[in-house]
Formats: sequence, C-alpha cells, structure tokens
Amino acid sequence: MLYNVTSFMKAVSKQATIYDVARLAGVSSATVSRVLNEPDRVAVEKRERVQSAIKELNFVPKADAVAKARSSYKKIGVVAPFFTQPSFMERLRGVASVLSAEHYELVVYSIDTEENLANYVQMLVNTQRVDGLILLCVRVSDDVLDLLRGASFPVCFVENEYEDFDCVVVHNLKGGQKAAEFLSDAGCVRPGFIGEKSTLSYAVNATEERLQGFKFYFANNGIIIPENHIWLGDFLAGNLDEGINQFLSQKDLPDGVFCSSDVIAARFIRIALSRGISIPGKIKVIGFDNIDIADYIGLTSVNQNLEESGRMAARLVLERIRDRERGSVVMRVPISVIKRETTGK
Repeated sequence: MLYNVTSFMKAVSKQATIYDVARLAGVSSATVSRVLNEPDRVAVEKRERVQSAIKELNFVPKADAVAKARSSYKKIGVVAPFFTQPSFMERLRGVASVLSAEHYELVVYSIDTEENLANYVQMLVNTQRVDGLILLCVRVSDDVLDLLRGASFPVCFVENEYEDFDCVVVHNLKGGQKAAEFLSDAGCVRPGFIGEKSTLSYAVNATEERLQGFKFYFANNGIIIPENHIWLGDFLAGNLDEGINQFLSQKDLPDGVFCSSDVIAARFIRIALSRGISIPGKIKVIGFDNIDIADYIGLTSVNQNLEESGRMAARLVLERIRDRERGSVVMRVPISVIKRETTGK
C-alpha cells in the first residue's frame, strides 16, 4: 500500500533519503537502489512508482550529492548503438579530442535495445552521474524525451533533431542527393543502390533516408531506378556478401552504385573485382561517411565530417555547462563528395 503524499511534505523540505523514496513508492530500499543503478532488473510498474517518488521528493543519491558539492564529475556520457562500427569510432574520436583538452572523461553507453536505451537514460537522469550527455544516431520515445528534458545536465543529439535540445544534424537525404548528382554528372544512367536495412527502432533510419534522396534526384531527372538495382539487407558479413553476389549476378548491371556506407562499398568492390567486374570501368562506386579506409582504397565517398560532428556535439555540451541559460542550438553538418579512383580519374 502506498503512503499518502502529504505525509512526505516534511521530507521534501529536507534532503530526502533512499528510505523516503522507498516508503513513498511502497517498495524496499533495495528496489530503489536497483532502479537507480540497474533499472532493467526492476518491473516497469515498480520502476514508474520509484521514478515518480524520486521526482516528488527531489531525491539526489547521497554519493551524487557529495560529488555535486565538490563541483562536477568531469564526465560526459555518450549513448550509441553499434558504436564499434568505424563511422561511430571516428565520431567518438572527435568528441574525445574536445573533451580531453578540457580534462573531461568520456563514458560510452552502448545500447542494443530500445529498453536498454530507456534504462540508461533513466539511470543517468536519476543518479546524475555525468555532467552532460551526447546521444549518437538514436531515436527516442516521448517518455524518454520527457526524462531528458528534466535532466540536471545538458543533452545533445547527433544526426537527429529534437525541439528544445542542442542538436548536430546530418542531412542523410541530402547526402543521397549529392551521391546521385555526382554519379549523374559522371555519366551514369543506370544507377543502383546497396545498403543495410534499418531494423532498429531506437536508431536513425539513415540508409532509407540516403536511398530516398538518391532515388528522388534521379526521378527528377527522368530516371526511375528499377527494384532489381536496389538491395537492402542484413549487414552481417555472410548475408551481405550473399546479397552483393546475387546483385552482381544480374545480366543488366547498373553503371553506377551508391553504397550506404564505406564499409559496404569496400566489400562491394572486393566482390565485384573477384567476379572480373572492373571498377570503375564497368561500375562506378561511391560510398558514404568518408572514413579513413575510403582514402586507403581510393573510394569516392560522401563526406559527412564525422570527426567534426563529434567535436561540434562536445563543444555544444561544454558551452551549455558554462551557460545553462542560452537557447538551444541546431548545427547542420556540411556534406560534400570526395572524388577518388572508384568513379574514374
């Protein structure tokens, strides 16, 4: 049975304890501790009661209150899906370069489910263990947005835009249009597309946005890309290789292919060459991201300034820490095409 909220008015006026939260939520102090540190181990209904009690009592965990009194943690959190991919590592490199110069520690929270994302956000908002939070390429629910709006630390989104938050926006649709324009100018009249299908509810649908922009540009120029010249599939190595091989087994091959990432483009080129298909003689190839490997293998790529976008996000968070009263800022990442050998000299 829950205690009446009015009985806790005195507790609100002083520093609330974990036991106050437990009584108000009608749970044990151990359950409150789990909600703060491992929310995924607590049933949703209990978690919501504890969360409500924390908000009602303006509760700050003891260790966190001590740390706050010292000044700050000097830690910036980064929430990211599949952060081990090269594009994410380059973006993190940009974040780290700014934070290290200011003597902040970078803490990465890797997510693999929507619930995982919500739990991390809830834990960080409750415990205030970081001085700022950067969310890379994630989509969040309204409930999570509400949690973040109530956070005591600044929040910045990268590759997505949300009202009232600092954001570093990557225009994937425009990137697809840039790739199409480049191939069109290079003389391609039979365009094709290879990409990883977006299946994660908590991640930005970057592939589909890039494909949409790619198709839109060619359609405006009187070229409709046939379905057999578009492949969207699983990024897992075996599935990707099989999909590329099937794509290249067609008699009517495209004369220019846009791959949704440089990593996919590199595999496409390797498989094409193994089948005796000349690059760029038979097929011109363009990737996306302009990661280090693109320069190594001479891959033409859409450059979304990964490191710079990471630096932008880190600077926005640090500026917000210094000035909490300024309005939200949206920065748009410039996009360009870096020409290399895979589309001809």
